[in-house]
Amino acid sequence: MSASADVAELAGGLRTVVNRLGYALRAPLARQGVTPTRLTAMVVLDKSGPLRAGDLAAVLNISAASMSRLSEVLEEGDWIRREPDPADRRACLLSLSDRGSQALEQLRTESTGELAEAIATLDGDQRALLASALPALTALADRLVGADLLLKSSASASQPTA
Repeated sequence: MSASADVAELAGGLRTVVNRLGYALRAPLARQGVTPTRLTAMVVLDKSGPLRAGDLAAVLNISAASMSRLSEVLEEGDWIRREPDPADRRACLLSLSDRGSQALEQLRTESTGELAEAIATLDGDQRALLASALPALTALADRLVGADLLLKSSASASQPTA
């Protein structure tokens, strides 16, 4: 098998495993009606603080119409709140509500606990392999997600407002 075929096979296997883990780790919020897109929006607001809907849409890479529907659903569920932008009263800022913050904390606590329990069932060699892979997985995640979100949020911040 060629090196590129090995890399493609590794990428396929990793994608499958990461998706399965992600699904399992999101299950507590999914039971409350928080979809992956809603969860991502909430996490972005948690990390960035209040954002205009257009800026959040740019980070999430969704259309203005989709952002409108998403923010409406999140606001109706009391996951986020909408407040006037002090810099421009015609605009609104979206921020995580107390309920949204509590839901994210609950997710982190429950999913970390469930993951720790599952890791504890692995034998020592498997745990050691997992621990040794963590730096590479972190670097990969930073390359694929972290840099992309940072670029999008810094580009939005540097754009003048109308």
